[in-house]
Amino acid sequence: MPRLELLATLEGHQDRVWQASWHPSKTLLATCSGDKTVRLWAPLSLTDPTQWQCVETLEGAHKRTIRSVAWSNTGNELATASFDATTGIWEYDRDNWECAATLEGHENEIKSVAWSATGALLATCSRDKSVWIWEVEADNDFECLSVLQEHTQDVKMVVWHPKLEILASASYDDTIKIWKEDEDDWYCADTLTGHQSTVWSIDFDASGEHLVSASDDETLRIWKMYKPNNPQGIPTHNGEETWKTICTLSGYHNRCVYSVSWSKVNGYIASVGGDNSVRIFAKDVEATEDEESPIYKNIATEQDAHGVYDINGVSWFPNKTHGDWLATVGDDGMVRIWRLIE
Repeated sequence: MPRLELLATLEGHQDRVWQASWHPSKTLLATCSGDKTVRLWAPLSLTDPTQWQCVETLEGAHKRTIRSVAWSNTGNELATASFDATTGIWEYDRDNWECAATLEGHENEIKSVAWSATGALLATCSRDKSVWIWEVEADNDFECLSVLQEHTQDVKMVVWHPKLEILASASYDDTIKIWKEDEDDWYCADTLTGHQSTVWSIDFDASGEHLVSASDDETLRIWKMYKPNNPQGIPTHNGEETWKTICTLSGYHNRCVYSVSWSKVNGYIASVGGDNSVRIFAKDVEATEDEESPIYKNIATEQDAHGVYDINGVSWFPNKTHGDWLATVGDDGMVRIWRLIE
């Protein structure tokens, strides 16, 4: 049976850690915390993944908790989203990370920030129920292209499609919304319903044709995108793709599921939450070949992965270099690096 091996525990944050984000190409991890800092971590040696060090601490730009951190597609910039209602844009210059721009406009705490696949767009979402889309211009200038206000509650997370300029957002209103652009205007192309409580986290698979969501209702849902005139006969509206639940994973977590990550390397799904466990799910190709109702099995579980503390975030390593690694962060202020042993 596959199992999770703890490679390293990274200590340094002075408050709970909210999110971990891997650099797109280097063995470098960014984490953000209630201590108003971002820490960058790297192994002392690429041949020994058990010894890590904090190579940089980014601080001074935010007055409250940093809730979300995201690398740009090049890895040359970091974006930080804070409860102080601002987004920081950090740039590496002359051996130092500096906050080169501060984006303002949200009325309340910003819960999530994400760069598009090309790096041309940035998305933020907030407790003010809105999603903002920003265009990245020269010299760290950002123009707000659209303010999307169709969610009726706090928006918890935004994530971009891995290939296209399509955005997904998850909310306290129990829904997920899919956003697309039409002649410089952004609109809601689909609203995904089915969860019975807050949707905390979402992630696309490598193809962008599937989405996984994690909820306060203690379930995970796998959604599939159906294009107009699809061979399955799934109805679509106004020439838009429609998203449909094809699998619901329930009975695994017994408290809120706070974070989910879909590996772009091995296709595994990792989930964490208030029950202090990390769970790994894999598609069971032997059980069924039906793509419209796949079966996912729980192949590995780590109970009490952060002791008695809630686990707030999980993130798979993004490329094949260490595709079996994942990072978790928790209310204990710890960052943990794991390896899936198969």
